[in-house]
Amino acid sequence: MPTFADLGLSQPILDALAHLGYETPTPIQEQAIPALREGRDVMGQAQTGTGKTAAFGLPMLEYVDPELPEVQALVLTPTRELCIQVTQALRAYGENRGIDVVAVFGGAPIRDQASRLNRGGQMVVGTVGRVMDMINRHHLILDGARYVVLDEADEMLDLGFLEDVETILARCPQGRQTALFSATIPREVRRLAEKFMHDPVEIQVKAATLTIDTVEQFYVEVGDREKPDALTRVLKAERPEQAIVFVRTKIGVDRLARKLNDAGVRVKALHGDMSQGQRDGVMIAFKGGRERLLIATDVAARGLDITGVSHVVNYDIPNSPDIYVHRIGRTGRAGEAGRAITLITPKQRRELEAIERHAKTEIDEWSPNGDRPRRAPSKPKREARRPRHTKPQSRDGVPYAKLIVGAGRADGFEPADVVGAVVDNSHLENHDVRHARVLERFSFVEVPEERAPEVADKVNGKRVRGRELRVEVAKRK
Repeated sequence: MPTFADLGLSQPILDALAHLGYETPTPIQEQAIPALREGRDVMGQAQTGTGKTAAFGLPMLEYVDPELPEVQALVLTPTRELCIQVTQALRAYGENRGIDVVAVFGGAPIRDQASRLNRGGQMVVGTVGRVMDMINRHHLILDGARYVVLDEADEMLDLGFLEDVETILARCPQGRQTALFSATIPREVRRLAEKFMHDPVEIQVKAATLTIDTVEQFYVEVGDREKPDALTRVLKAERPEQAIVFVRTKIGVDRLARKLNDAGVRVKALHGDMSQGQRDGVMIAFKGGRERLLIATDVAARGLDITGVSHVVNYDIPNSPDIYVHRIGRTGRAGEAGRAITLITPKQRRELEAIERHAKTEIDEWSPNGDRPRRAPSKPKREARRPRHTKPQSRDGVPYAKLIVGAGRADGFEPADVVGAVVDNSHLENHDVRHARVLERFSFVEVPEERAPEVADKVNGKRVRGRELRVEVAKRK
């Protein structure tokens, strides 16, 4: 298996990757990085979670000259959330190279972002609409942008951005290097690639599949304040050979580790605020079997690949079914059976049901006596009165507008959740809402045009499945 050094990356980049806990390249990184380092155009088909950002970002960081104060590289993203995520990753990867990465996206003061651009910035990550705005205001000059990435191109298509993408690409030098990444390659995206890319290397990888067939799955329903005691009971009853306990936040990891140690349960903590030396020490001790229990965040545990983990405990229920599968896939490896136990509060029963539905699995109620697990009856859902269909008949003569909701499949969303959020927080009825569609990171729904701004304002900021929604009215072409 190749290492990042084998891919020709420089020492400052390798040092940053080691600091972040990256050990070996993912398949798309292994294929895309050498091609991009050679100056080739690349068209990669890959799902979320395959390591795309490092695949295009590491060669980009090698290409950019930190001494040259102009925009040399541009990454276009369909959404604000992805823009922020990519920016944070690139800054972390390039920390040792002194490269200025500037993010430009809607929903934030344009003056501040323009000021950052005017002060320099060798790499720009931006949403399509805000990049267009910056170009039109002459804050963003792309004459030197010879490395351009289109991230999640199919989502740009769904949002109606491809025309603007073409305009932006036309502002970049003809001799640029272009990379395009997309979960799917619909006809319009392929046509864009044929028009703006030169003999691209085509790469297709699937998301890593972690089998959970060998993992017995259980849940414990308990009040939020009783969770530490419930975890102690679970650990004492299960007596795991080795267990990873996942907690959502760094502060939560430290707080829980202290409580368990005070209760006489020896644990080690692992999170991103620890020094690299501390993290290395914990990981080495855990991998070597010298520590039995590890309390960790998802990001900190990324580099852990251990066959001896007998148990995974979700102290905090994960935000999405994908995260759940990745967490519990750390046990039940190498032909061994594993056990996964998730602590939920009564209000989180629906989130557990969403995980079961999307991960196509069953999670039984845990028994401390080792009795045969039983299926607990589902509590009645308040939404049961709402019809499940999401395409009501259109109202003749009434123009509709599209709303963009900043949550999707990755958050466990279904079309009924989108319709429900609109109906529950506005005066619209179910038949007023139509064409709900859920994608990976965001969703669409249509409402009567004259009510769209009001509905967007009322739904914006509301919480659904634990996620605070960002809602805006899509601009009409």
